[in-house]
Amino acid sequence: MDVKAIILGFLNYKEMSGYDIKQFFSNSIGFFYDASYGAIYPALRKLEQDGYVTKREILQSGKPNKIMYSITEKGKEYFHQEMDTDLQAPVLRSDMLVRMFFSGLRTEEEQSELLETSLQFQKKMYADMNRTLAKAEADLDPYQKLCWEYSLNQLEAAINFIEKKKDELKTVNVSQAVGV
Repeated sequence: MDVKAIILGFLNYKEMSGYDIKQFFSNSIGFFYDASYGAIYPALRKLEQDGYVTKREILQSGKPNKIMYSITEKGKEYFHQEMDTDLQAPVLRSDMLVRMFFSGLRTEEEQSELLETSLQFQKKMYADMNRTLAKAEADLDPYQKLCWEYSLNQLEAAINFIEKKKDELKTVNVSQAVGV
């Protein structure tokens, strides 16, 4: 699904500003799909041009006016059409894995440090996500909860995998150092 369809999905819940939409991305699906303001605002302009959303301006004193977006019936129809399209293969972009890929070019100490840093990073993400879920859980429908639990499961699997590989790689490095 592209960013326009996701925005329409969010707007099915309620009227939102561009800022609200960014927060919704970050706080609901940010683990598996995030969008910057640089993607959100052009998408909103295109959605408005296509008649999928309307906007209204709220006058505010002492600060810029707030623009609120609402989905139209045409936008709801388009969103439902997008929901019925074929699933796309997931796109994985991982800074951690790119660094791991090139770790053979680093010293053993740097390799070990990267593994430990990666492990701690994954554990922190897992803990943060659990805290966020605990706060939001009462407001989630069963499918939203499924997405959170899936994401937590992915992080838990990554933690277990890195811990296992960390031990295996220690054994390999010791064997190479000894010349076995």
